[in-house]
Amino acid sequence: MAMRLRLLQGATALLYMGPLIAGLAGFGWAMLLPFVSVFVLWLMLLRPHQWPQSNREWLQASAWIAALTQILTQVLLVAVLFGIGRGIGGVMGQVPLVFPMLPLALSFTAIPLARLAWDSDQALAKGLSIDELLYPHKQPQPTLHPAPTPEVVVEPLFAFPDNAPLADLGPALEEALEDAGAWAVLAVVADRLDAAPGRHACLREALLIWATDPGNFASNAAPAGMRAAFRVAGSDLRLLQIPLPRAAALARIMPERHAQFPDRADLETLARLALPAQLATDHAALMAALGCRAGSQPLRRATAAVHAGVQAT
Repeated sequence: MAMRLRLLQGATALLYMGPLIAGLAGFGWAMLLPFVSVFVLWLMLLRPHQWPQSNREWLQASAWIAALTQILTQVLLVAVLFGIGRGIGGVMGQVPLVFPMLPLALSFTAIPLARLAWDSDQALAKGLSIDELLYPHKQPQPTLHPAPTPEVVVEPLFAFPDNAPLADLGPALEEALEDAGAWAVLAVVADRLDAAPGRHACLREALLIWATDPGNFASNAAPAGMRAAFRVAGSDLRLLQIPLPRAAALARIMPERHAQFPDRADLETLARLALPAQLATDHAALMAALGCRAGSQPLRRATAAVHAGVQAT
């Protein structure tokens, strides 16, 4: 604990020395913005509990007021350090020659050093704050609410009945994905759906819609989302009507993301199903977009149908 405290104190000294040396060297106020950015990043890493933790919290006016207050505080702190440095330079009667990036590099070096001394993500999950490291002999701070785990977040989703309206379950799924991270929530939901075949039809449909949504896929909100969608759909022909046409279109317009689609073996397994004509066409289009050759008779027929439609147009 003492070693971590000394390391953090040294990192803080480096952070403050940057704008102090910049002022001493006579740099202009154009250096203010880079230093304020470093100071705000430092504050966000050491005290994440003072900042909104989800997109929904950023929509509240109080969160913006609190964030702007902290940013303005850092602007004032950097300006004071600049002023002190210039004052020292005026007393000395000379301006030292310093490479412009050196003061900024000193301040930025404080960030990885502070990260070594204090893991804010782990501390936030345990409900701890940096004050317990800085002031171990003072009264304990109020316990922070630990970040919810994906297992806890998805529990209400499985409380919905199998025939729940999609209009109710869809927003609930999106909220869960924002609260605990899309990739982690998708993995937990997919595991639990695998353990309950034939159940939670509406939740499966909501997950398929979200994971194959073009906006979510383009933003790379969950890199494993497309694989999770096909995993959840399984061999259900009704559910496959959602991911197959969307995946075919996305694979065609985003070839750089082909690694995020299901493996060829999994797609060829779908080809052995008795796919209806439209699904077989979508499946063939997906395989063609991914650069796979048809490996079964249904798939060859569907591919031929696609080519015939292209020639007809």
